Amino acid sequence: MSLEVLNWAWEQPCPNPTSKLVLMALADHANADGECWPSMKRIAALTGISPRQVSTDITQLCDLGYVEKADRRRRDGQYRGWDYVVRFQRKSATSGSTLPVTSGSPASSPAEVGFRSEPSENRQGEPLAAAPRERRPDPLWDAMLAACGINGKTITKTGRGQVNAALKELREIGATAADIDAKAKVYRKTWPDASLTPSALVKHWAALATKAEQVKRTCECGQPLDRHSDEVHDILMRGGL
Repeated sequence: MSLEVLNWAWEQPCPNPTSKLVLMALADHANADGECWPSMKRIAALTGISPRQVSTDITQLCDLGYVEKADRRRRDGQYRGWDYVVRFQRKSATSGSTLPVTSGSPASSPAEVGFRSEPSENRQGEPLAAAPRERRPDPLWDAMLAACGINGKTITKTGRGQVNAALKELREIGATAADIDAKAKVYRKTWPDASLTPSALVKHWAALATKAEQVKRTCECGQPLDRHSDEVHDILMRGGL
C-alpha cells in the first residue's frame, strides 16, 4: 500500500459511493507507482459490493481517467485477470505541484516478472505446492519390506495397510528390526516353498524360534527346552525322575 496513492484517492470526486469505495480499494492495493492487480472477488469482499457492480464502477473510474486496466495473460496466452494502474497525481518534491503518473500501460504482474513491492494480499498467483514431507526413519518398516521383498516405492495403499497392521502387533511385543530379519530367515528355512508376507510372519512369529532363542531356552540338564514338553520340564525342576 502507498499512502501517497491512498491520500490522492480520498480527494477525488466520484459519481457514486460505490465507485469511491472501489477506487479506495484499488488505492489500498497499489504500490508506489499506482500498480495493483486485486481480483474482482477480493474487491467485492472488501467493499461489500457485488462483483457486477465492481466491474461497472471500474469502467466508470477508467472513463474518468482515475484508473487504467489491461488484461493479464500467461505466457501461453491464457487469461488470468486484470492489471490496474491508479492514475494518481504525484507531488513534485521541489515546487509542491502535482505531476501525473505516466507509467503507460500497467506493468506486468508478479507472475511474469517475479517479486514486486506490493502488499502480499495483492498477489494473485497460484499457491505454491507444499514441500514433500520426508519420511521419518522406521527400522521396523524397512526391515519388514526387506524381509518380504516389498518395494517401498511401488507399494499399494492396501499393501501399506497390511504392513502397518503387522508392525502394530510386533511393536506391542517389543520386536526389533533384527528380530524380523532373524524370524524371516527361519520362516524361509521352515517353509521354503511358501511366500513370506507380513501377515504370515506375524501369524507364525511365536513358532519361529531362532538359534539365539533356542540357546537361551535350556534347562539344568543342558538340553534345549524345545525338546521337552512343559510337563517333563516341571518334573525336572521339582527334582523328580
